[in-house]
Amino acid sequence: MTDSPSVAGTDGRAPRGTRGAGQPVSGTGRTVTAVVAANFTRWLPYILVPVLFILSLFFIPGYFSKLSIISLLILSSLLGLSSLGQTMTIIAGGIDLSIPAVIGLSDIIVTQLYYKHWSLPVIFLVIAGAAILIGTINAVSSVLLHVHSLITSFGMSLVVSGVALEWSNGATTGAVPGWITSSVSAIGHTGPIPIPLIIIVWAIASVLAVAFMQLTRVGRETYALGANAVAARLATVRSTWVLVVVFSISALCAALVGVFFAGYSGIPDPTVGQPYFFLTITAVMIGGTSLLGGRGGYLRTVMGALIVAELTTLLVGVGFNASFQELALGILVIALTSTYGREIKVAAKI
Repeated sequence: MTDSPSVAGTDGRAPRGTRGAGQPVSGTGRTVTAVVAANFTRWLPYILVPVLFILSLFFIPGYFSKLSIISLLILSSLLGLSSLGQTMTIIAGGIDLSIPAVIGLSDIIVTQLYYKHWSLPVIFLVIAGAAILIGTINAVSSVLLHVHSLITSFGMSLVVSGVALEWSNGATTGAVPGWITSSVSAIGHTGPIPIPLIIIVWAIASVLAVAFMQLTRVGRETYALGANAVAARLATVRSTWVLVVVFSISALCAALVGVFFAGYSGIPDPTVGQPYFFLTITAVMIGGTSLLGGRGGYLRTVMGALIVAELTTLLVGVGFNASFQELALGILVIALTSTYGREIKVAAKI
C-alpha cells in the first residue's frame, strides 16, 4: 500500500512520502520491488527443476535416456510420498519425526508376514491399522501433554524403531510379491503402461493431496491452525481432529513407502527409512513450505522432491561423494529458505 496524498503544510514543505515533481514515491518503489521479488521467489522451485535437468544433460552422458528419467522419477516418488504427510503436519504447525521408523516397520511387516504366507489384503490392513494408530498417538499426545509434536513424534520414532528391531530380530529372510518388486523397477510396467506403479501412485497422490488441502474443510483448517493456533481455536477450528488427520496421513504415506522399499531387497530391514529422517523436511523446505506453519503446499513439495533427486543424481554423476552431497543440500536449503523469507506476508497483501 502507498501513502495517500495530503495537503501541503502551511510551512510550504511537500507532504510526507513525496520528493517533488517527477520523482517517484520511495514507498511505492519499495512495494514494487517487494512484489517482483515475491513473485520470483514463488516460482523459484519451478525454475530450478528444469535448470537442474538441463545441467544434468550436459554433465551426465546418457541422462536423457528413458531408464535414467524413470530412475530419477522413482527416487523422487519415494521421497515425494514420504514428504506428503510431512508437508501437511508442517503446514498445521507441527512436524513428524516418526516417518523413518514407520517406513522401517512397514518394511518388516510386509516382508515377514508375506514370507509366512499371510494374504496380502490382511497384511495391508495390519500396516494401515498400525500407521493410523501411530499417527493418532502422535497427534493426541501432543495435544494432551501440551508439547510440540517434534517431541512426541521423536519419542514415537524410538518406540516404533524398537518394535521393528524386536520383530525382525536380525532376520535376513523375507519375501514380497513380484508386482511390488516390479513397481519400483526402472523396467517395470503398470499393466500396459510402461511406467512403474510407484510413479503413477505418486502422481495420483499428488493430485489428491492438493485437492484435499484446497477444497476440503480439514485442508483449510490445517492452514488456519498453522497460521495461528489460538485464533484457530477461537474460530472453532477442530484443532485436535485436524492434527489426528494430518498425522495419520503422514504415517500412512510412510507405511506405503515402506512397502515399496520392501520391493527393492525383499528382506526385512528396520533401518531402511533412516535417510528420510531429514530428507522429508529438506524436500518440504526446498519446496518453499514454511516450517512456521500456515503457508506452503504439497505442489511445492513435489518440486522440492524433484530438486533433491536431481541434485543428488547430478552430484553422483560428476563423481562427488556422499559428504559433498550433504554439503550441497545444506547450502541449497540455506540459500532457498533465505530467499523464501522475502515473500510478502499475508498482512502486507491486505
